[in-house]
Amino acid sequence: MRKFGALLVFFAFSFGAFAQLPNKVKKMEGTWEYRFGSGLEILEVKGDELLGVGYRINQKLNDTTRVENVRMRMANKNLVYSMTTYNVIGDSVVPNIQEFVSSGRSLKFVNISAPTPHMIKYSFGFLNRNKLFIRVYHGPETKPVKLILTRKKVI
Repeated sequence: MRKFGALLVFFAFSFGAFAQLPNKVKKMEGTWEYRFGSGLEILEVKGDELLGVGYRINQKLNDTTRVENVRMRMANKNLVYSMTTYNVIGDSVVPNIQEFVSSGRSLKFVNISAPTPHMIKYSFGFLNRNKLFIRVYHGPETKPVKLILTRKKVI
């Protein structure tokens, strides 16, 4: 009976581990600034999700505009990435929601809701968790658009 109880506890912990975010996703938490100050992303872990907001900065007008909301969560042993972008059409703001899925716990997401962008890949700098690289592939055979973000130090 003790073996059965120990086995039951082991399975409960192993299934619970799949519901948690991978450590590399948790390390993305913070404020990230795009190269040349063209924008920033604020990412925060809340429960079992990583939630974020992306802003672009117009240097000439000294104006900041929210351009996207992101959400990462575990579902059925896969990491799911949701991105909501905002487009201005006439006098209205129209949200566009896209879903991406990653096999396993990697940070390479394939779009399952629209043809473009085809894939988004996140990676950290070599031995440097304060640099985040985002590669956006607009098609399966295209070269990626590379974005470099630096963790902004909190004062």
